[in-house]
Amino acid sequence: MDIFKLEAINKAILRASKMVFAGSSILFTSNTIADEQLEEVVVTAQKRVQNAQDIAMNITTLVDESLSELNIKDFADYVLQLPSVSSLQRRPGMGQLFMRGISDGGNANQSGQQPSVAIYVDEAPVTAIGDNLDVHIYDIERIEVLNGPQGTLFGASAQAGNLRIITKKPGSEFDAGGSFSVSSTHTGSTSDLFEAFINIPLSDNAAVRIVGFSDNDGGYIDAVADSITYPVSGITRTNEKYVKNDFNEAMTSGYRAALRIDLNDSWSLDANVMGQETETKGIWDHDPDRLGDYKVGRFFEDSQDDDWTKFAATISGDIGFADITFTTSVLERDFQVFNDYSHYSVNGYVESYYTCYTYYFGDCVDPSIQYENYTVQDIETTELRIASKDNAKLNWILGTFYSESDTGFNSQWHIPPIHPDAKVPTTKDLYYQTDQRRSDEETAYFGELYYQATDRLLITLGQRKFENETKLKGFSGTVWWPSSIYGSSTRPDNVNSNFKGDDTISKLNLSYDINDDTLVYVTHSEGYRPGGANRTLQIGAFYEADFLENREIGFKHTSSDGRFRFNGASYQMDWDDIQLSWFDPSISLLTLVDNVGKASSDGFDIDATYLMTDQWKASIGYAVNDATLKEDYYLRGVVRATDGQDLPFAPDKKYTFNLSYDYSDNSYGQINYVKTGGMWSDLMADTRQRQAPYGILNASWTLIRDDLSIQFFGENLTNKVAELYKNIQDVQPLVTVNRPRTIGIKFSWKLKK
Repeated sequence: MDIFKLEAINKAILRASKMVFAGSSILFTSNTIADEQLEEVVVTAQKRVQNAQDIAMNITTLVDESLSELNIKDFADYVLQLPSVSSLQRRPGMGQLFMRGISDGGNANQSGQQPSVAIYVDEAPVTAIGDNLDVHIYDIERIEVLNGPQGTLFGASAQAGNLRIITKKPGSEFDAGGSFSVSSTHTGSTSDLFEAFINIPLSDNAAVRIVGFSDNDGGYIDAVADSITYPVSGITRTNEKYVKNDFNEAMTSGYRAALRIDLNDSWSLDANVMGQETETKGIWDHDPDRLGDYKVGRFFEDSQDDDWTKFAATISGDIGFADITFTTSVLERDFQVFNDYSHYSVNGYVESYYTCYTYYFGDCVDPSIQYENYTVQDIETTELRIASKDNAKLNWILGTFYSESDTGFNSQWHIPPIHPDAKVPTTKDLYYQTDQRRSDEETAYFGELYYQATDRLLITLGQRKFENETKLKGFSGTVWWPSSIYGSSTRPDNVNSNFKGDDTISKLNLSYDINDDTLVYVTHSEGYRPGGANRTLQIGAFYEADFLENREIGFKHTSSDGRFRFNGASYQMDWDDIQLSWFDPSISLLTLVDNVGKASSDGFDIDATYLMTDQWKASIGYAVNDATLKEDYYLRGVVRATDGQDLPFAPDKKYTFNLSYDYSDNSYGQINYVKTGGMWSDLMADTRQRQAPYGILNASWTLIRDDLSIQFFGENLTNKVAELYKNIQDVQPLVTVNRPRTIGIKFSWKLKK
């Protein structure tokens, strides 16, 4: 452990804290000093209700007021505002999260490794490989980001951290409200959003809360005239049929209904159902070097339909010496994707073996490819836990967790004019198909012990024992590969893999209250991703779990009569047996997963909020990160990534700044600026590209009269063209790009009994 490096980082944070503390004491010394205090932030990061300032953990929160003021409505919006979080997202509903630089580059293949960040909605995990739920953010209590490994309490995929979306629960009083907004994007189309909720008491001990929304995002990417000439056949394909301005549109609609019943003075029931459908057309990539900003050439349909429903129920009770919680959930998801894949045939083997193999199939035909994917997913989770009352000396939490997921995915690569003998048997026009079913099952037992050694020293010990099993079965291949089925009338299954694994992870935390306003802590924690099965027996039929070890020093401080809050943490993390997706056609035409080596991530996170007067409030979040490989990565004897190379999607720094002004409850405004540092798009040295740093400026002003309000807002006011993802996902060099400058107005209303 490089403790000297960790201490140096921590000293830098403490020096910064002293500077900020000094500034806070002299910035406002007259009668303009605020009489009010910062609101307490309540979280459930340790599966019990607590003040965030009392928890020895680095937590970032976006509370309901911030979500509304910043116009946060989806995955891309909240990721932008989280300093320790980065992402990979090509279109709505296809997002992957990374925290503190722990990134393998992402994997959108449902047969691949699990993500390194867990996502929860209330009590239930909704983590998915490559395509995390893009939950619409409305009537949300808060978003909690638990930075660093959270494996003991939250288990699989909470390797680098956990993001939790906490919905608002039914209340005892009637309440209702809604909003409608319309906005215009520079050089793009208009967008509109309608949202509403109603809370209805059913009796003295029961209530329901219902939410509905409809969001239409106008496009800003133009699909322009383009052509492809294929080298073997000389065939040229044009795209007149697919030319359209502002062709990347997204339409999201959904609902949420929650019921709360107080069964008696000691027991309660929470049940809810939520559903959402997102339909997209086009892509969010452009081809700036070849065609210009916000322009792209496409040769087949690009669209997506993502439809999901989640059911959940939680029973909580007081059994005297402890509180008991039983929670269960079911997520049913069905999505399909259509994507242009025509460029794949330019440099690949498609023409030589499938569309221009004249000896077997006659004349050459157009090798352009339309990709389609159909996925059906069911995830069931159950957790039972028991937590002690708040005792003076000793507290604890014990639990068991079980999850079972079943994913069926059928990926199809269509070549419409393909010769019947060149296609996969039993299909219409597929040169390649992956039709498989994956099942994952995990059982875990966990606990944490909290011992108050002295009035100021708290010791926390945690452990989780887990067992998991992954099964993968089906077909993947072509008429020639992996074994010839040319001339056959059947399509045999050629994948049947299985993996079982188990292990134990632990946690140690020491926290010390210097005084009533300042807490310091040290943590040693672990996180993991479970192992799994590959799609082939040719090499590496399975891969083992990988582990992240975290050493962290942090502090939490409140001063100036509760008007100033300053938190920080420095960390050093080691990542062993990294699960990495790789592709080598000399071994397999499938993307496989292997445990490849070691990496580390060192850095620090800080956040500060200062209520300067009753009207003015400023806040800043800042994250610095150095995430690198710790040894060369070899593939078939060739170095593909070198020791010391930066991990992908790990910006060297990211910060957010907010300045708000609240004028006598009649109006308020704010300015928000986010700066994201440069990062790499891939781990492999021969394919990765450097993505430039960028800054996004947003602002809003809201006028309030009684229960009505009007908000004027602007997003990306400097019209920055940000490189979100330089990719070759469609075997065509493209760049996922953000929305240009957008100006809008939002009308909101509330109804109370």
